[in-house]
Amino acid sequence: MNQSLPDAASALLAALQRGDHDAVVELLEPFPAQERTALRRSVMGSANAILGAPTGARDPEGRWRGALSGRHGYAAQTALLATASLPQALRQRTFDGPVARDHLPRLFPEDLPAFVEAFSTRFLTNPKAWDGNRGIEAMFDWAQSGLVEPPTQQGAVLILICWAAWPSPWAYLRRRPVLLRTTLPRLFETPGIKGASAAQRDDTGPGPRLDASVIPRLIREGELQRDEVLAWCRTALAVERSEYEHRWFRALAARVATLPVPPGPP
Repeated sequence: MNQSLPDAASALLAALQRGDHDAVVELLEPFPAQERTALRRSVMGSANAILGAPTGARDPEGRWRGALSGRHGYAAQTALLATASLPQALRQRTFDGPVARDHLPRLFPEDLPAFVEAFSTRFLTNPKAWDGNRGIEAMFDWAQSGLVEPPTQQGAVLILICWAAWPSPWAYLRRRPVLLRTTLPRLFETPGIKGASAAQRDDTGPGPRLDASVIPRLIREGELQRDEVLAWCRTALAVERSEYEHRWFRALAARVATLPVPPGPP
């Protein structure tokens, strides 16, 4: 065992006490992942106690200081992630705040594609798992930062449309333009599932509709082309999917067809 690990364990418990999730990463990032797992037993008790207690709770055992806050939760999630083997980390549920977006790339920099696959599969298994799916949208921030290729798996496409981009898909996509020519067009090739499709998102979700507002606006702004979206809609109607979804794509095509034809070159 690396001789500095005992010191790291003591510092790690202190960081958990104060809810300093950034310090957790700074402490453990220098260690290879296979060495960090040696610290797992030393932090599991405190981390699980933090994650199982209600916000505002106090701990007479001193596993956290003061009233329990969201920062303590971030620190506990980060500590469990940082001391996990890769298979354990891929199974971890719930990555709040910066844990998946910022900390996971630092702790598992070479394994981000595996997390994209795991998150995509997780969403397909249960798209309504509000707690278990928190944080999976971090894959799109990784893509925008160039850490992974823009995800195009079925689960990832549905995550973008039905999970990540609430309540404003247009604003979400404009902040992550790498998705406009990659993940978003795959929507037209990707069938939905029970609980997750563009049609269901528009019928039940908050914010502007994809068919009536977001996609037409992206066309008007030149991010997408009218004729290519119409071609994508034809592709979508050839994909085996529910009639419910087919009606949505037909309605989108009809709306897009009413948009002005862009002027040709002078």
